[in-house]
Amino acid sequence: MIREKELQAIEEIHKASMKILSEIGIKFGLDEVNEIFKKHGFRQENGRTFFTEEQVMHALDTATKEFTMYGRDEQYSININTEEVNYTPGYGSPMITNADGTVRDAVFDDFLKMANLFHMEKSFNVNGGIIVQPSDIVAEISIPAMVYATIKRSSKVLFGIQGNQKDQENIFKLLEITFGGKEKLKEKYRYLVLSTPTSPLKMDREALYTLMKGCEYNQPIVVCSACMPGSTAPVTIAGAVAMCNAEELAGIVLTQLINPGNPVIYLFASYGSNVQTGNASIGTPELIKAGRYGSLLAKKYGLACRCGGGLSDAKGVTAQAGVETAMCLMHNAYYKGNLVQHSAGILDSFATMSYEKLMLDFEVIDRLANYMEDIEVNENTLALKTLKKVAETEGIFLNQKHTVKNCRKAYIPQV
Repeated sequence: MIREKELQAIEEIHKASMKILSEIGIKFGLDEVNEIFKKHGFRQENGRTFFTEEQVMHALDTATKEFTMYGRDEQYSININTEEVNYTPGYGSPMITNADGTVRDAVFDDFLKMANLFHMEKSFNVNGGIIVQPSDIVAEISIPAMVYATIKRSSKVLFGIQGNQKDQENIFKLLEITFGGKEKLKEKYRYLVLSTPTSPLKMDREALYTLMKGCEYNQPIVVCSACMPGSTAPVTIAGAVAMCNAEELAGIVLTQLINPGNPVIYLFASYGSNVQTGNASIGTPELIKAGRYGSLLAKKYGLACRCGGGLSDAKGVTAQAGVETAMCLMHNAYYKGNLVQHSAGILDSFATMSYEKLMLDFEVIDRLANYMEDIEVNENTLALKTLKKVAETEGIFLNQKHTVKNCRKAYIPQV
């Protein structure tokens, strides 16, 4: 249940975000985008665009908020809404932590192996993105190469990659080939388009090229504000959340100006900062707490959201990794993070992926799914007849027909 204090906080944060948008504004790094805002009557001064609450709420009313996404094999579909939880792979790590604790650069073979593992795991109907950043592929082709490899290795819903204009052209050419041309691709939602603002309060050329190309093909735009309190955002959680929320809403407004009704997802990510080192800190309670309010803001707007993942600052597969990951994933399940990014394999504040942690995280996700299910209450599950028989004969339950019939329904760990 959402507490009254949380609701009050959400309203205050919303008001602060509206003040940020109307008084500080957002800087968009593409002339074409600035012209779009100008054409629609948005106030612009000193290279910044300003938003009224009316303009923001109109965009939210226009956007498609609940929809179904389809994999190449349409048995792998996901429902995007404010209730269902969908998991996506780890994202962006440039290195691999080995079983012995040593660390090495990730290579393309790691990407391929992990794409296979995510395809085989039943808890995931989404695959792709930068599962790891391969060090053995030149940067100019790495983004389309990863998308191509995911299409070849998996038939699940595709998670996108932000990139420059050429990257986006190449990605959507691949998608046209895969799904039968541009018009066929526009008919169904196949590809999650990730567009990330640059905190504080900017959207750069790559984020904008990516967003615009996604709108051209009518694919869901996943606006992901990812700030670090004390580094790229105010150090206080309330201030960081208000700023991230403003960035999210600005991106969503832009999608609706380009393609009214384009589906959107609110991909909130406010990471912690280790003020001693300056590094991101992703396993702390502060991150989880910020994600809680990000989720509640998304629910206020009726949007599906992301808030966290299977995250940890641990350097290896340790007790710290287990505790931090379980806390993050439990929070996602409880506050209904509908698109859970970085769900499995992440270590060392996003720096590395681990095959061993990947398998353990699959187990945590399966356990959480079991925990969140309601129990069945009926004549069979209450088992009163069996209880009466055992009590009256002073027997045991192990050899009862009811036990044999139902024992395989209990959760069985896979690790």
